[in-house]
Amino acid sequence: MLAMTSGAFHDIVSVMEIRLPRLLPSHPTLGICAPSGFLNEPGALEMATLYFTEHGCKVIESPHVHGHHEYFSGTDEERLDDFHGLLRDPGVDAIMAARGGYGLSRLLDRLDYDAVAAARKPLIGFSDITALHLAVLARTGLVTFAGPMAAPDFGHPHRSTLHKEHLLPLLTHAEHRSPLIRLPHAASHGEPGERLRQRIGEGIEGILWGGNLSLVAHLVGTPYFPQIDGGILFLEEVNEEPYIIERYLLQLFHAGVFRSVRAILWGQFNRCEPTHASAAPYTLDRVVAYLQQRVDLPLLPNLPFGHVRDKLTLPVGGRVRLTLPDEQHYQLEFSHYGEVR
Repeated sequence: MLAMTSGAFHDIVSVMEIRLPRLLPSHPTLGICAPSGFLNEPGALEMATLYFTEHGCKVIESPHVHGHHEYFSGTDEERLDDFHGLLRDPGVDAIMAARGGYGLSRLLDRLDYDAVAAARKPLIGFSDITALHLAVLARTGLVTFAGPMAAPDFGHPHRSTLHKEHLLPLLTHAEHRSPLIRLPHAASHGEPGERLRQRIGEGIEGILWGGNLSLVAHLVGTPYFPQIDGGILFLEEVNEEPYIIERYLLQLFHAGVFRSVRAILWGQFNRCEPTHASAAPYTLDRVVAYLQQRVDLPLLPNLPFGHVRDKLTLPVGGRVRLTLPDEQHYQLEFSHYGEVR
Protein backbone atom coordinates (compact mmCIF):
# COMPACT_ATOMS: atom_id res chain seq x y z
CA MET A 1 0.00 0.00 0.00
CA LEU A 2 1.08 3.56 -0.60
CA ALA A 3 1.29 5.73 2.49
CA MET A 4 0.03 9.26 1.95
CA THR A 5 2.72 11.93 2.09
CA SER A 6 2.15 15.61 2.47
CA GLY A 7 4.53 16.93 -0.17
CA ALA A 8 4.88 20.69 0.23
CA PHE A 9 2.00 20.82 2.68
CA HIS A 10 3.47 19.45 5.90
CA ASP A 11 0.33 19.90 7.97
CA ILE A 12 -1.64 17.36 5.90
CA VAL A 13 -2.17 14.13 7.82
CA SER A 14 -4.34 11.12 7.08
CA VAL A 15 -5.12 8.37 9.54
CA MET A 16 -5.28 5.76 6.79
CA GLU A 17 -3.03 4.32 4.13
CA ILE A 18 -4.30 4.65 0.60
CA ARG A 19 -4.43 1.69 -1.76
CA LEU A 20 -4.35 2.68 -5.43
CA PRO A 21 -6.54 1.03 -8.07
CA ARG A 22 -5.03 0.04 -11.37
CA LEU A 23 -5.20 2.59 -14.16
CA LEU A 24 -7.23 1.35 -17.11
CA PRO A 25 -5.60 0.00 -20.28
CA SER A 26 -6.32 1.70 -23.59
CA HIS A 27 -9.11 -0.75 -24.47
CA PRO A 28 -10.61 -1.78 -21.12
CA THR A 29 -13.31 -4.31 -20.32
CA LEU A 30 -16.06 -2.62 -18.33
CA GLY A 31 -18.24 -4.68 -16.02
CA ILE A 32 -21.70 -3.24 -15.36
CA CYS A 33 -23.93 -4.25 -12.46
CA ALA A 34 -26.92 -2.76 -10.66
CA PRO A 35 -26.11 -2.99 -6.93
CA SER A 36 -29.04 -0.80 -5.91
CA GLY A 37 -32.27 -0.02 -7.76
CA PHE A 38 -33.68 -1.66 -10.87
CA LEU A 39 -33.37 -0.13 -14.33
CA ASN A 40 -36.48 1.89 -15.08
CA GLU A 41 -35.56 3.38 -18.47
CA PRO A 42 -36.10 0.85 -21.28
CA GLY A 43 -33.20 0.71 -23.71
CA ALA A 44 -30.91 2.99 -21.69
CA LEU A 45 -28.35 0.33 -20.81
CA GLU A 46 -28.30 -0.95 -24.39
CA MET A 47 -27.57 2.58 -25.62
CA ALA A 48 -24.82 2.96 -23.03
CA THR A 49 -23.27 -0.36 -24.08
CA LEU A 50 -23.27 0.78 -27.70
CA TYR A 51 -21.51 3.99 -26.70
CA PHE A 52 -18.83 2.12 -24.76
CA THR A 53 -18.15 -0.39 -27.55
CA GLU A 54 -17.94 2.42 -30.11
CA HIS A 55 -15.28 4.02 -27.91
CA GLY A 56 -13.08 0.94 -27.67
CA CYS A 57 -14.43 -0.74 -24.56
CA LYS A 58 -15.70 -4.27 -24.14
CA VAL A 59 -18.76 -4.54 -21.88
CA ILE A 60 -19.72 -7.43 -19.59
CA GLU A 61 -23.12 -7.23 -17.92
CA SER A 62 -23.79 -8.97 -14.63
CA PRO A 63 -26.57 -11.61 -14.67
CA HIS A 64 -29.17 -9.53 -12.80
CA VAL A 65 -28.42 -6.08 -14.20
CA HIS A 66 -31.83 -6.13 -15.93
CA GLY A 67 -33.57 -7.77 -12.96
CA HIS A 68 -36.37 -6.42 -10.79
CA HIS A 69 -37.10 -7.51 -7.23
CA GLU A 70 -39.25 -5.14 -5.17
CA TYR A 71 -37.29 -1.85 -5.06
CA PHE A 72 -34.08 -3.46 -6.30
CA SER A 73 -32.48 -5.06 -9.35
CA GLY A 74 -32.39 -8.37 -7.53
CA THR A 75 -32.40 -9.91 -4.09
CA ASP A 76 -29.57 -8.92 -1.77
CA GLU A 77 -27.83 -12.21 -2.56
CA GLU A 78 -28.20 -11.74 -6.31
CA ARG A 79 -26.82 -8.22 -6.23
CA LEU A 80 -23.92 -9.32 -4.04
CA ASP A 81 -23.15 -12.22 -6.37
CA ASP A 82 -23.26 -9.90 -9.38
CA PHE A 83 -20.79 -7.46 -7.85
CA HIS A 84 -18.47 -10.16 -6.52
CA GLY A 85 -18.59 -11.96 -9.86
CA LEU A 86 -17.32 -8.90 -11.73
CA LEU A 87 -14.80 -8.26 -8.99
CA ARG A 88 -13.29 -11.75 -9.27
CA ASP A 89 -13.42 -11.98 -13.07
CA PRO A 90 -9.82 -11.43 -14.24
CA GLY A 91 -11.11 -10.22 -17.60
CA VAL A 92 -12.94 -7.22 -16.08
CA ASP A 93 -10.82 -4.07 -15.70
CA ALA A 94 -13.35 -1.75 -14.01
CA ILE A 95 -16.86 -1.90 -12.56
CA MET A 96 -19.50 0.74 -13.24
CA ALA A 97 -22.93 0.93 -11.65
CA ALA A 98 -25.83 0.80 -14.06
CA ARG A 99 -27.75 3.26 -11.87
CA GLY A 100 -28.20 4.32 -8.25
CA GLY A 101 -31.43 4.41 -6.28
CA TYR A 102 -31.32 2.58 -2.97
CA GLY A 103 -29.99 -0.75 -1.81
CA LEU A 104 -26.26 -0.67 -1.09
CA SER A 105 -26.81 -0.05 2.62
CA ARG A 106 -28.28 -3.57 2.80
CA LEU A 107 -25.04 -5.05 1.42
CA LEU A 108 -22.27 -3.24 3.28
CA ASP A 109 -21.81 -5.85 6.01
CA ARG A 110 -21.58 -8.67 3.45
CA LEU A 111 -19.22 -7.21 0.87
CA ASP A 112 -15.92 -9.06 0.46
CA TYR A 113 -13.58 -6.16 1.24
CA ASP A 114 -10.50 -8.39 1.02
CA ALA A 115 -11.46 -9.22 -2.56
CA VAL A 116 -12.07 -5.54 -3.32
CA ALA A 117 -8.62 -4.63 -2.00
CA ALA A 118 -6.93 -7.50 -3.86
CA ALA A 119 -8.63 -6.80 -7.20
CA ARG A 120 -7.86 -3.05 -7.13
CA LYS A 121 -10.40 -2.42 -9.87
CA PRO A 122 -11.79 1.09 -10.39
CA LEU A 123 -15.35 1.25 -9.02
CA ILE A 124 -17.43 3.98 -10.66
CA GLY A 125 -20.79 5.55 -9.80
CA PHE A 126 -22.53 8.19 -7.71
CA SER A 127 -25.72 8.77 -5.70
CA ASP A 128 -26.42 5.56 -3.71
CA ILE A 129 -22.97 4.32 -4.80
CA THR A 130 -21.60 6.83 -2.27
CA ALA A 131 -22.17 4.12 0.35
CA LEU A 132 -19.85 1.79 -1.57
CA HIS A 133 -17.18 4.47 -2.06
CA LEU A 134 -17.06 5.40 1.62
CA ALA A 135 -17.26 1.82 2.90
CA VAL A 136 -14.46 0.66 0.61
CA LEU A 137 -12.32 3.64 1.63
CA ALA A 138 -12.98 3.02 5.32
CA ARG A 139 -12.38 -0.75 5.20
CA THR A 140 -9.58 -1.02 2.61
CA GLY A 141 -8.16 2.44 1.81
CA LEU A 142 -8.82 1.77 -1.90
CA VAL A 143 -9.45 4.81 -4.08
CA THR A 144 -12.75 4.59 -5.99
CA PHE A 145 -14.41 7.00 -8.40
CA ALA A 146 -17.50 9.13 -7.96
CA GLY A 147 -18.63 9.69 -11.49
CA PRO A 148 -21.15 8.97 -14.22
CA MET A 149 -23.17 5.75 -14.38
CA ALA A 150 -24.19 3.68 -17.36
CA ALA A 151 -27.94 4.24 -17.76
CA PRO A 152 -28.53 7.82 -16.53
CA ASP A 153 -25.35 9.30 -18.04
CA PHE A 154 -24.53 7.21 -21.13
CA GLY A 155 -27.95 5.74 -21.91
CA HIS A 156 -29.24 8.63 -24.02
CA PRO A 157 -27.94 10.75 -26.93
CA HIS A 158 -27.48 13.98 -24.93
CA ARG A 159 -24.34 12.99 -23.05
CA SER A 160 -22.12 15.51 -21.34
CA THR A 161 -18.85 16.37 -23.07
CA LEU A 162 -17.24 16.10 -19.62
CA HIS A 163 -17.55 12.30 -19.78
CA LYS A 164 -15.25 12.04 -22.77
CA GLU A 165 -12.96 14.85 -21.62
CA HIS A 166 -12.71 13.85 -17.96
CA LEU A 167 -13.79 10.27 -17.15
CA LEU A 168 -11.40 8.23 -19.31
CA PRO A 169 -8.46 10.66 -18.94
CA LEU A 170 -8.77 10.42 -15.16
CA LEU A 171 -8.95 6.62 -15.24
CA THR A 172 -6.03 6.19 -17.63
CA HIS A 173 -3.45 8.79 -16.52
CA ALA A 174 -1.40 9.19 -13.36
CA GLU A 175 -2.04 12.94 -13.12
CA HIS A 176 -5.10 14.94 -14.10
CA ARG A 177 -6.74 18.28 -13.49
CA SER A 178 -10.30 19.52 -13.74
CA PRO A 179 -11.50 22.25 -16.04
CA LEU A 180 -11.68 25.70 -14.47
CA ILE A 181 -14.71 25.88 -12.15
CA ARG A 182 -16.36 29.29 -11.98
CA LEU A 183 -16.88 30.93 -8.63
CA PRO A 184 -20.09 32.95 -8.34
CA HIS A 185 -19.67 36.70 -7.96
CA ALA A 186 -20.68 36.62 -4.30
CA ALA A 187 -17.86 34.20 -3.48
CA SER A 188 -15.10 35.73 -5.61
CA HIS A 189 -15.46 39.49 -5.02
CA GLY A 190 -15.35 41.83 -2.06
CA GLU A 191 -14.65 40.62 1.45
CA PRO A 192 -15.72 36.97 0.78
CA GLY A 193 -13.36 36.77 -2.18
CA GLU A 194 -10.46 38.26 -0.27
CA ARG A 195 -11.03 35.91 2.66
CA LEU A 196 -11.19 32.92 0.31
CA ARG A 197 -7.92 33.89 -1.38
CA GLN A 198 -6.22 34.27 2.00
CA ARG A 199 -7.38 30.83 3.09
CA ILE A 200 -6.46 29.03 -0.10
CA GLY A 201 -3.18 30.90 -0.64
CA GLU A 202 -0.99 29.08 -3.14
CA GLY A 203 -3.19 26.01 -2.76
CA ILE A 204 -4.38 23.47 -0.23
CA GLU A 205 -4.05 19.74 -0.53
CA GLY A 206 -5.70 16.74 1.06
CA ILE A 207 -7.59 13.50 0.55
CA LEU A 208 -10.77 14.02 -1.46
CA TRP A 209 -13.86 12.28 -0.12
CA GLY A 210 -17.63 12.66 0.14
CA GLY A 211 -20.56 12.23 -2.23
CA ASN A 212 -24.30 12.33 -1.75
CA LEU A 213 -24.98 14.22 1.48
CA SER A 214 -27.73 11.94 2.80
CA LEU A 215 -25.48 8.88 2.33
CA VAL A 216 -22.50 10.58 3.95
CA ALA A 217 -24.63 11.48 6.99
CA HIS A 218 -26.22 8.00 6.96
CA LEU A 219 -22.84 6.31 7.53
CA VAL A 220 -21.69 8.47 10.46
CA GLY A 221 -21.04 6.26 13.47
CA THR A 222 -20.73 3.06 11.43
CA PRO A 223 -17.63 1.03 10.46
CA TYR A 224 -18.18 2.24 6.91
CA PHE A 225 -17.42 5.90 7.58
CA PRO A 226 -13.80 6.78 6.70
CA GLN A 227 -11.68 8.57 9.31
CA ILE A 228 -9.76 11.23 7.40
CA ASP A 229 -7.74 14.12 8.77
CA GLY A 230 -7.07 17.16 6.62
CA GLY A 231 -9.44 16.03 3.87
CA ILE A 232 -11.37 17.99 1.27
CA LEU A 233 -15.06 17.11 1.41
CA PHE A 234 -17.40 17.26 -1.60
CA LEU A 235 -21.18 17.11 -1.25
CA GLU A 236 -24.25 16.98 -3.51
CA GLU A 237 -27.94 16.23 -3.10
CA VAL A 238 -31.21 15.95 -5.02
CA ASN A 239 -34.91 16.18 -4.19
CA GLU A 240 -34.51 17.20 -0.55
CA GLU A 241 -36.07 20.14 1.28
CA PRO A 242 -33.50 22.71 2.46
CA TYR A 243 -34.28 22.13 6.13
CA ILE A 244 -33.57 18.42 5.66
CA ILE A 245 -30.24 19.29 4.04
CA GLU A 246 -29.46 21.45 7.06
CA ARG A 247 -30.32 18.52 9.34
CA TYR A 248 -27.83 16.30 7.50
CA LEU A 249 -25.16 19.00 7.73
CA LEU A 250 -25.79 19.43 11.44
CA GLN A 251 -25.39 15.69 11.91
CA LEU A 252 -21.91 15.99 10.38
CA PHE A 253 -21.25 19.10 12.47
CA HIS A 254 -22.27 17.53 15.78
CA ALA A 255 -20.33 14.35 14.96
CA GLY A 256 -17.18 16.46 14.60
CA VAL A 257 -16.68 15.66 10.92
CA PHE A 258 -16.02 19.26 9.90
CA ARG A 259 -13.19 19.55 12.43
CA SER A 260 -11.04 17.30 10.24
CA VAL A 261 -11.92 18.98 6.93
CA ARG A 262 -9.81 21.63 5.19
CA ALA A 263 -12.40 22.77 2.65
CA ILE A 264 -15.89 21.92 1.40
CA LEU A 265 -16.67 21.62 -2.33
CA TRP A 266 -20.36 22.36 -2.75
CA GLY A 267 -21.75 20.37 -5.68
CA GLN A 268 -25.13 20.51 -7.36
CA PHE A 269 -28.19 20.50 -5.08
CA ASN A 270 -30.83 20.30 -7.75
CA ARG A 271 -34.54 20.26 -7.02
CA CYS A 272 -33.72 21.10 -3.38
CA GLU A 273 -36.33 23.76 -2.82
CA PRO A 274 -39.00 24.34 -0.19
CA THR A 275 -42.32 22.80 -1.20
CA HIS A 276 -45.88 23.86 -0.56
CA ALA A 277 -45.83 21.56 2.47
CA SER A 278 -43.05 23.57 4.14
CA ALA A 279 -43.93 25.54 7.24
CA ALA A 280 -41.93 28.46 5.82
CA PRO A 281 -39.96 29.13 2.61
CA TYR A 282 -36.60 28.21 4.14
CA THR A 283 -34.22 28.29 1.17
CA LEU A 284 -30.97 26.52 0.38
CA ASP A 285 -29.15 29.88 0.34
CA ARG A 286 -30.10 30.33 4.00
CA VAL A 287 -28.83 26.82 4.77
CA VAL A 288 -25.47 27.61 3.17
CA ALA A 289 -25.25 30.93 5.02
CA TYR A 290 -25.97 29.18 8.31
CA LEU A 291 -23.34 26.52 7.59
CA GLN A 292 -20.73 29.19 6.94
CA GLN A 293 -21.58 30.81 10.28
CA ARG A 294 -21.00 27.55 12.16
CA VAL A 295 -18.05 26.15 10.21
CA ASP A 296 -14.93 28.25 9.64
CA LEU A 297 -13.90 26.58 6.39
CA PRO A 298 -13.52 27.63 2.77
CA LEU A 299 -16.71 26.64 0.95
CA LEU A 300 -16.35 26.57 -2.82
CA PRO A 301 -19.63 26.36 -4.75
CA ASN A 302 -20.49 25.33 -8.31
CA LEU A 303 -18.66 22.00 -8.29
CA PRO A 304 -19.93 20.22 -11.43
CA PHE A 305 -20.96 17.04 -9.70
CA GLY A 306 -24.26 15.51 -8.63
CA HIS A 307 -27.59 14.52 -10.14
CA VAL A 308 -26.94 16.63 -13.21
CA ARG A 309 -25.90 16.08 -16.81
CA ASP A 310 -22.45 17.66 -16.49
CA LYS A 311 -20.37 16.01 -13.81
CA LEU A 312 -16.70 15.51 -13.14
CA THR A 313 -15.23 12.18 -12.11
CA LEU A 314 -13.74 12.48 -8.62
CA PRO A 315 -11.25 10.04 -7.04
CA VAL A 316 -12.68 9.25 -3.59
CA GLY A 317 -9.63 8.75 -1.40
CA GLY A 318 -7.22 10.24 -3.94
CA ARG A 319 -5.09 13.30 -3.33
CA VAL A 320 -6.44 16.59 -4.62
CA ARG A 321 -4.79 20.01 -4.75
CA LEU A 322 -7.18 22.96 -4.73
CA THR A 323 -5.97 26.22 -6.28
CA LEU A 324 -7.36 29.60 -7.30
CA PRO A 325 -5.79 30.25 -10.72
CA ASP A 326 -7.55 33.63 -10.95
CA GLU A 327 -10.12 35.66 -9.04
CA GLN A 328 -13.09 34.02 -10.76
CA HIS A 329 -12.23 30.32 -10.79
CA TYR A 330 -10.92 27.41 -8.80
CA GLN A 331 -9.35 24.22 -10.09
CA LEU A 332 -8.70 20.69 -8.84
CA GLU A 333 -5.50 18.81 -9.56
CA PHE A 334 -5.61 15.07 -8.90
CA SER A 335 -2.76 12.69 -8.07
CA HIS A 336 -2.26 9.45 -6.11
CA TYR A 337 -5.46 7.94 -7.48
CA GLY A 338 -4.23 5.22 -9.79
CA GLU A 339 -1.27 2.94 -10.43
CA VAL A 340 0.06 1.68 -13.74
CA ARG A 341 -0.67 -1.99 -14.25
